[in-house]
Amino acid sequence: MKRIKSIDTLRGWCIVTMIFGHMLSWWVRLEDRWLTSVFHSYLGDIIAGGLLFVSGLSAIIFIRRRLIKVEASNEINIEPIRNEYLFRALCILILALIFNVGTAIGTLDPLYIWRWFIPLTMAVSLILGYPLLKTPKWFRILLAVIIWIFHYYILSILLPYQGRFNIFGIIYYILYNPIGLHPILNYFSFFIIGTVIGEVIFEIYSKNDQNDRRRILKNKLFLPTLTIGLILILVGVLFFFPNFLHHGTPSSMLYSIGVLLTFFSILLILEEFEVIRVEKSYRFFYFYSYYSLTIFFSHYIIYFIFLNQLNAFNFWIAFFGTFILLTLLIRFAYKKYETRCSLKAQIGRISMVLVTRLEVNKKKKDRILLQNKT
Repeated sequence: MKRIKSIDTLRGWCIVTMIFGHMLSWWVRLEDRWLTSVFHSYLGDIIAGGLLFVSGLSAIIFIRRRLIKVEASNEINIEPIRNEYLFRALCILILALIFNVGTAIGTLDPLYIWRWFIPLTMAVSLILGYPLLKTPKWFRILLAVIIWIFHYYILSILLPYQGRFNIFGIIYYILYNPIGLHPILNYFSFFIIGTVIGEVIFEIYSKNDQNDRRRILKNKLFLPTLTIGLILILVGVLFFFPNFLHHGTPSSMLYSIGVLLTFFSILLILEEFEVIRVEKSYRFFYFYSYYSLTIFFSHYIIYFIFLNQLNAFNFWIAFFGTFILLTLLIRFAYKKYETRCSLKAQIGRISMVLVTRLEVNKKKKDRILLQNKT
């Protein structure tokens, strides 16, 4: 199965717009915060949801690719695949917790130790999502809807206990600290829907005949997701208008998943039918996708550069200048060091080493048991 550029493009776009949004929050002076509000109102949940959506896409494709290799080698042991997947998720979880601890130390607030920044939400989604990867697609869609509805019910019960030191306050802290970020119950559904779309993509792109693949892609993915996406956007915008502009509301969630489905389906059809040549644009987003984790954890160093100093005009000069330098730095890192600067690549290597060691130890134990029996 070939590499699908649209996945890299969507992930890279999410990273670029995330950095842009953070720059707005950090650098724009108080008098011009309307610009920040406009951006976060229309794109805030789309960016976070998009990263979870792509995580789900990548997770299911990773599992399916590994299973094909196992089948091709006539092996029936899928335990190494499970272990590699879970090791990857645990590595991201460890990085997320280290980041949270560092934030807690920097802010002198111990409550930051458990805080739903994107890496933590992604890691927990990967862990919770593994058992679901074996379930039918219709079940995952139904579960995503149930979890999303269940989230608002649970939130209504726990919200009055926010900040209290009792059982309900602790549960609120675990599930929703803070509600303004990306709590697991509200964003896990993006991950689950991503696994469904990813599985459909894998099935389509496993076909070698291009004409057949294009026909199925158009009929079974592009048209349904585009239609559903546009309906969700319409419902999200009209549902308790203008609530879709407010973070975490039902309207915003419907609007965001609708935009993601629409955007991603258009990217796929443009790529597969080669409507336009986007190689240079793809390479730009590919770099940001390839170094997505590295960029997330490192881009906070620009926090203090223009803290609350820029107006709505000179912000754009600073933004484009920073992105030009950042892109040049990423290109240099890719050409000079490639995988050594990519946390994603290093996590993959660490996971493979751990899986290999587990398999070696397991074979040693099996040999010892066999010898003892004889």
